[in-house]
Amino acid sequence: MDPEFISSSLKSISGDILSDTWQRYMYASDASAYEIVPKCIILPKNADDVVKIVKFASINGIPVIARGGGSGLAGQAIGDGIIIDFTKYMNSIVEINVEENYVIVEPGLYKGILDKELEKHGKFLPPDPSSANYCTLGGMIATNASGVHTIKYGSVIDYVLSLNVILSNGELSLTKSVEIGSNAWYNKGNSTTSKLLESLANLLRSNKDLIQYKFPNVRKNSCGYRIDRVLRDNILDMSKLFVASEGTLGIVVKAKFRIMDLPKEKALMLLGFDDTLQASKSIRKITELKPCALELIDKTVIQLARIANDVFSSKVSSDTNCLLFVEFDGNDMKEVECSINDLSRLLDQIGAKVIAYSSNYNEIEKLWTIRKNALSYTMKIREGTKKPIAFMEDLVVSVDKLGFLVDTLQQVYGKYGLSYVIYGHAGDGNLHTRPLLDVEKSEEIKIMRGVTNDLLNVIISINGSISAEHGDGLARSEFIRDIYGDEIYQLFVNIKKMFDPYNIMNPNKKITLQGTFVKNFRYGYKRKDLENTLNWQIDDSRVQREITGYRKELSYDNEVDLCHGCGGCRELNFDVRMCPVYKGINDEVASCRGRNNVLRWLFNINGLAKDFALTKEYKDIIYKYCVQCKMCLVDCPSNVNVGKSIADARAYYAKNMGLPKGYEYFVNIDKYASLGCKIAPLSNFLMNNKLFRKILEVNTGIDARKKFPKFRKKTFDTLFKEYKPQKMDKYVVFFCDTYIRYVNPMLGMRIVKMLERNGYGVIFPPQMSSGLPALLEGAPDVGKEIAEYNIKNLYIHTSKGIPVICFSPSSSIALKMDYLNVLDNEETRKVSNNTYDIHEFFSNLHNRNELDINFRTIDEEVGIHFHCHTMVQGTDKYVKNLLDLIPALRYHIVENGCCGVGGSYSFIKDNYDLSMQIGRELFHTVKQERKIYTTGESCKLQIEEGTSKELGLTVDLLARAYGIS
Repeated sequence: MDPEFISSSLKSISGDILSDTWQRYMYASDASAYEIVPKCIILPKNADDVVKIVKFASINGIPVIARGGGSGLAGQAIGDGIIIDFTKYMNSIVEINVEENYVIVEPGLYKGILDKELEKHGKFLPPDPSSANYCTLGGMIATNASGVHTIKYGSVIDYVLSLNVILSNGELSLTKSVEIGSNAWYNKGNSTTSKLLESLANLLRSNKDLIQYKFPNVRKNSCGYRIDRVLRDNILDMSKLFVASEGTLGIVVKAKFRIMDLPKEKALMLLGFDDTLQASKSIRKITELKPCALELIDKTVIQLARIANDVFSSKVSSDTNCLLFVEFDGNDMKEVECSINDLSRLLDQIGAKVIAYSSNYNEIEKLWTIRKNALSYTMKIREGTKKPIAFMEDLVVSVDKLGFLVDTLQQVYGKYGLSYVIYGHAGDGNLHTRPLLDVEKSEEIKIMRGVTNDLLNVIISINGSISAEHGDGLARSEFIRDIYGDEIYQLFVNIKKMFDPYNIMNPNKKITLQGTFVKNFRYGYKRKDLENTLNWQIDDSRVQREITGYRKELSYDNEVDLCHGCGGCRELNFDVRMCPVYKGINDEVASCRGRNNVLRWLFNINGLAKDFALTKEYKDIIYKYCVQCKMCLVDCPSNVNVGKSIADARAYYAKNMGLPKGYEYFVNIDKYASLGCKIAPLSNFLMNNKLFRKILEVNTGIDARKKFPKFRKKTFDTLFKEYKPQKMDKYVVFFCDTYIRYVNPMLGMRIVKMLERNGYGVIFPPQMSSGLPALLEGAPDVGKEIAEYNIKNLYIHTSKGIPVICFSPSSSIALKMDYLNVLDNEETRKVSNNTYDIHEFFSNLHNRNELDINFRTIDEEVGIHFHCHTMVQGTDKYVKNLLDLIPALRYHIVENGCCGVGGSYSFIKDNYDLSMQIGRELFHTVKQERKIYTTGESCKLQIEEGTSKELGLTVDLLARAYGIS
């Protein structure tokens, strides 16, 4: 059915309808290996919208697919129909009742948001998947999600009290437990819900023995329908049927969960083993001690974690082949310590050694990030054209069979010559495993089938399940009959027909035809030749290697393909920077995944037309929805360089359509900033004049509301010429960039004096501003000219071993990384490898005992905010190292998201409002602080504008400590 017909037919709903081709492509995939283009996407605002959608779909025979964060690994949230995305509007906490221990939520609420709110009341909803910050409660219901603490606390099905569900005919149903034969049972009326209750009760009672003996013998299960939990002791709870049903029976629009008191105490021990098989055989003994968590990661994950995490690397040696995370909790620390002591006495018997131990909450959380990031680390693995593929990746067996399962996995993968990763919830008998395959090759598909058949037969033989917590989806639904047998499967079929007679509710999930698991792969599409302007496949760049862990960069199209769609960029938790624009407006297109999907469909020969890259819609996608923070390089599980892909896309657009209004002035910043200095103070008067600014806005596209810093009559160049630098035995080159040169030249002079204080003379060679706006905003030809000029003048000195020192995080990242994108030669690499942030340089001096640490006392409590480019380069640790040296200084990190400045981004009229929206949470936090210092000049200007509060720079703190003014 035509998307436009659907859109026009449903125009009466209050939510948003997305039916443009590029929007449909954007929702064609999730975190799985599959891809199906929907007919349209609807973002409902309330349950009434959902009722209208389902009624329309029912009449017209159109599939309806409910979607949360799109973080599912089995392909549940995609399909050829209407996708209902609940995350935009239906994402509220309706009620928290701490007295009666329940919470009521809408389905689009992220679990991480709920966790923070419940924590304020000393409560929690125990199921805690690793994707909690970007998966929704609706999605967790759909798959019966669990997590690392399931061994003690159970899965979602154990906490659902009632659900508001839209049935396949559009009827709103309230499902909750009811005793068969009670007054409530007989007074249930004559609705569709009532008829379903009667039919369901008859079906389950007549097959009670079959259900009891035919279900897998496992701790948790999301395979098929959980009819084993619906009828117990004559009490029928239809809510349990919708848990793990993946939206195939109805659509949840509100949910009531039981909540619990947070445990007051906990302790975590990391145990090292010689191999994964040995560790798996110890699980049963450890579970007898009743831990609240018992998790496993194998050698591959360990090695990747050691590269990514310095703290972990310092604790875990390279010869550790398997790790178990064992946690105990409770309200009495003595009881927790007693359990830890029992575990310690078991170590020799199970062949384990203690790698780390902590009872400190913050330390425990940091250690848990290693396990929670196991999938992230896994998705970084590349073996030629092979990548980790999820299909039989959620196996679960009884705990006493776990060793046998590990042995089987190793034998099966060995049989087919496959590299693989194993990690998971060992205490539940649940392992997540991914072999490396190239599914673009037919012979690899045959291997995939072979692995599936071999593992399926083993799981059946030991009464396990193929879906513990991730659901069935497209990946595993066709094997449900094999797991349960014909009789139980027929019950599933009957239930599907009972609840969804016209098969519109997420069809081809749970009840499906054979062969679906190797159809609709998102990989292997034919690609069109798209013009790229930037250098790709950069090999062996030190900075790139340090940031991403990759030795060689991918090609443009393969970089775009690197995104596996997990949805981590959709986090609304402001403790994580990525993706600031998504946090600002909560739209898929504003996420890294969304923008990346648009680019991927441009590469697809059967996807978006090449001319789409010249449209206004495309311009907004690549300009409005990316601030070039580069945090995707750090926070993205696969370190996808979305910023670089967007920069290349901008270059293509600007080459054909011209730079969007406003950007030209920042691309050529030296020209306009030097003019501002020459005519100061007149320039400053004009930039503060409302009438002039309004005229300027109309003619230039620079927002009249945006505050400009004052231009200085004397630039840094002038001050440095007037200054009599000291002669030294050692020298550095100072790269000043725009802010110091034109706005705050005295800061530059303080940096010069600090360097001299530490025995380094300062060379200030001819230089232009870094050119980062040109490189990132669509003018790489201008950026290359700037890079060539700067590299020529810097290389003269770096070739002699003299380092380059930068103050601005954006200038150091330009010299280290972005110049290589337009000028990859020996000279650029020499400059890149010898460029240092000022904090980085001083911290390195301290590590060599060469830093003058005769600091003055600064008896203050201050907040420290890091520029995004500081974090990307990993120089935030150097800032902290230096501040730790200042006597009496007390500081805390102010982390509540990105400020939204995006360099030139916030100055552009089309972006100004969104830039301030992006920074709203940070602005609120800063307003509560007494004094804040930041590492970057652009952050300083933006936060001052958003808070009307003066900020300092961390370099100024160092200058104060040295007594330099």
